[in-house]
Amino acid sequence: MDESLKEVTKNTYGILIYQEQIMQLASVYAGYTLGEADILRRAMSKKKVDLLKSEEEKFVTKSIAMGHKREQAEKLFNLVLNFAGYGFNKSHSVVYSIIAYKMAYLKCHYKTIFFANLLSNVIGSEVKTNEYILEAKKNKIKIEKPTISNSESRYIVRDDTIIYPISNIKSIGVVVSEQIKQAKKTGAFKDIYDCFSRLYIAGIGKKTFEVLIYANVFSEFNINRRTLINNLDSLFNYAELTKDIDPSLVAIPEIEYMSDYKESYLLEKEKEVFGFYLSAHPTSIYRKDNPYTIFINQMPNFFNRQVDTLILVEKIKEITTKKGDKMAFITGSDETGSIEYTLFPKTYNNYINNISTGYLLKIRGRVEKRVNEYQIIVDRIKILEGDNDEEEEQ
Repeated sequence: MDESLKEVTKNTYGILIYQEQIMQLASVYAGYTLGEADILRRAMSKKKVDLLKSEEEKFVTKSIAMGHKREQAEKLFNLVLNFAGYGFNKSHSVVYSIIAYKMAYLKCHYKTIFFANLLSNVIGSEVKTNEYILEAKKNKIKIEKPTISNSESRYIVRDDTIIYPISNIKSIGVVVSEQIKQAKKTGAFKDIYDCFSRLYIAGIGKKTFEVLIYANVFSEFNINRRTLINNLDSLFNYAELTKDIDPSLVAIPEIEYMSDYKESYLLEKEKEVFGFYLSAHPTSIYRKDNPYTIFINQMPNFFNRQVDTLILVEKIKEITTKKGDKMAFITGSDETGSIEYTLFPKTYNNYINNISTGYLLKIRGRVEKRVNEYQIIVDRIKILEGDNDEEEEQ
């Protein structure tokens, strides 16, 4: 804007980036002392309106005294004011940039270890855990469900696979994880009886056993979850007796084996104990019967084309247009991520009473892009699973 500012912004290609540049600009262009310039910087960074109004007149007056035109001085002041909303001081900016660069490097070259540590830092947060796991899967990183023998209290990497920690199962936490760690100290578990006995002695209660069963941490013993739930009483009673009596003197209960629960029920239980779907997604059940559907992470390859997708409805946002018509935005997810679906009034009117959150849908629509995000403009919806588990198409 002015030759006098060339020296101030030459290292940042003529763009104001650092707060120190505000001070330099005020000094060079308007003849501020550095003390006065720092007051201007603080007023701008804190958005103090009254102080800014007085500073604007001062800045313009002093700029005119330095031989500049009022119109240019006012324009420059507003430019600097807009910059102040996002500017950092130089030391912060440089450090953030270095951290961002290092993290990008690690994410690229050591991605499995990177995500394992990232996930360990958000144990206890369902939202962040789910977000990072989806991102990890996009990076083709395998996440293995926790098992009683292999999992620890943090995410660990083994054979380029991230092992989910037992501590991040709902209602388990650090205390129970430490009890499990204590139970494992005497060596590998011989069988399900030895496992239950040692866990009980370490302090694990019956309700916790139930949670662990639904989390499928006992999968290494090749006994399905329904069988374990139905035999929980006898297994727990056996464990109680072994606390005070040598296990060799306690009769081992006979396990009554049965077929496992439906896959859909197991997925719901998985969501219940983890807070999200970890091993699979409800849409995966319908993939076999719908082989030509597209995964959400494939959308960039189908821009401006019509596609079929399978989704779980996560959220529905209904709005009223200027004409008074109702339309909606659906957030839907599959095994690979989530995307927004737009239902314009004419389409939404066909489904307004038939869809809800938690429904499984097959949607046909056109892939479009709004700003940097892909979205799908809906043409047709088929309900795969809802309140009545019935299929219908309109």
